[in-house]
Amino acid sequence: MYKKVSIIIPVYRAETYLKECIDSVLRQDYPDIEIILVEDGSPDSCPALCDSYAEQFVNISVIHQSNRGPGLSRNAGVKMSSGEYIFFLDSDDCLDGKGAIRLLTKQAEEKEADIVVGSFRRFNEKTVSNVNHHHLHDGPYTQTIDFRFKGFCIYNHLAFNWGKLYRKSFLEDHNLLCGAYPYTEDKAFNMTCCTYEPVYAFIDESVYLYRINSESVTSYYKNDFTKIWVSVAYDFKQFLKTRNIHDRFGDLTAFHLAFGSLFQVQQELEFKRNGIRESVRALKKYGAIPCVRESMSELAKGRYINKIESFFWKLIIRTTSILIIMRFYRLLACGIALLRKLQFDRRIVESKYK
Repeated sequence: MYKKVSIIIPVYRAETYLKECIDSVLRQDYPDIEIILVEDGSPDSCPALCDSYAEQFVNISVIHQSNRGPGLSRNAGVKMSSGEYIFFLDSDDCLDGKGAIRLLTKQAEEKEADIVVGSFRRFNEKTVSNVNHHHLHDGPYTQTIDFRFKGFCIYNHLAFNWGKLYRKSFLEDHNLLCGAYPYTEDKAFNMTCCTYEPVYAFIDESVYLYRINSESVTSYYKNDFTKIWVSVAYDFKQFLKTRNIHDRFGDLTAFHLAFGSLFQVQQELEFKRNGIRESVRALKKYGAIPCVRESMSELAKGRYINKIESFFWKLIIRTTSILIIMRFYRLLACGIALLRKLQFDRRIVESKYK
């Protein structure tokens, strides 16, 4: 007896890619799939295209709504779904191969898992990358700080909504909903999921094709980066306090904010002509925020850091937090710029494909 899988696809300004996306689901060899297209007030031909697919295929349904963003669109899809498992697919991406859903569901059933994570590949019109591996494993390890650090900060496979299968009852039992952040909503959602200690399972195979899209939200300068990044941390910190579990999961907030400082500099160096000067300006603003200083103080004292395996990342995170606490913003910006010049960021990315 096959368990139904509901594939939820938020649709907005995706007329160039939507057909390829939906067709990758229709090619799946898993026999019980429903597709829910959440048309999010798209101003192009997407509404008509969604309706056309729904008319042709009995397992495709459409929700039309005014623009609410991807997070709330996913919530609408989950509410309408009838499957025992949920899979989120972005409308400019595709499933990787016809067996993706079968492999994920098989692992979910065998491991009685709440969340199954697969690997993925990046692609565009010309090329497809090697497999980006998750480097994670199941069992007691999933309760460790090192697991969360690697999954949410280094390899990032835990941070994405896409590329994984969720047991719907797990989401419903804990009232787990996606937030309305304009970006980083995936990470916020999955950090919250993690605190309910789901049974994680993993497969090595690539199940997802992530499109390298120059028009996506990840590809432009974000003027509101500090506001959104800190809002995610603040909201999550309040959530931990409400449940009285900050001591157990405070590492997620602290590491999130530590990497925020690195991303601040990375963004300024990449998009601004006077990158170092702009980086120092951004870091001063970031480092003055109370919840940032509180988390950096914890990390500067060594909290959480000794629980991660990598000596390199122990050094980077400890040094970053100390420099922020001491307000040595120029030194931090120059240090990050040097690491980029030595192509440490490229080496980190390449390590994901091994």
